[in-house]
Amino acid sequence: MSDNTIPEDQIKKWEKLSSSLALPEPWFRVRKDEVRLASGKVIDDYFVWESPTIATMVPFTEDGKFVLCEQYRYAVDKIMYQFPAGGVGKSESPEEAAKRELEEEAGYVAEAVEPLGDSAAYPTKMSGWHHLYLAKNVKPTGEKHEDENEPTRVVLKTPEELWAMINANEFQVADSLVAALLALKKLGY
Repeated sequence: MSDNTIPEDQIKKWEKLSSSLALPEPWFRVRKDEVRLASGKVIDDYFVWESPTIATMVPFTEDGKFVLCEQYRYAVDKIMYQFPAGGVGKSESPEEAAKRELEEEAGYVAEAVEPLGDSAAYPTKMSGWHHLYLAKNVKPTGEKHEDENEPTRVVLKTPEELWAMINANEFQVADSLVAALLALKKLGY
């Protein structure tokens, strides 16, 4: 087998030559950049969705169950399982947003939160990051907010049940999947 590795000095950042707003929608801003690749080639229409920063919370109860949200996702036309997640507001930290989303979507409250890491969902076309958190010993003492755009059914799953969902390809939302794997590892599963 041959080694097709590109030499380290050939992996370089692109140079942004210009940028303009292609789609000024508040929920879906898209910019059109003109960029120069490391090879010198110029691309005059590289589109980027200025996607929001997202915070995802992996809630784990005192009795050892994960709190999942079951929601319909229009773009892929599927009812899916995921952890509570949402956009980070301008005046809040990602950790604060993760706690807020946990309460709004699931009605659970977290006191202590641990960062799991960050992920980029589609880094060739989306600019936003996903900040992933784990909260142990969450309690259903919060106030769940129903959103007509996002009706949510809360479901509790043991670590073994979550592993079974992952292995059966039934847990498919990317940031939640990454967060689940990191949390299961951190929790010793």
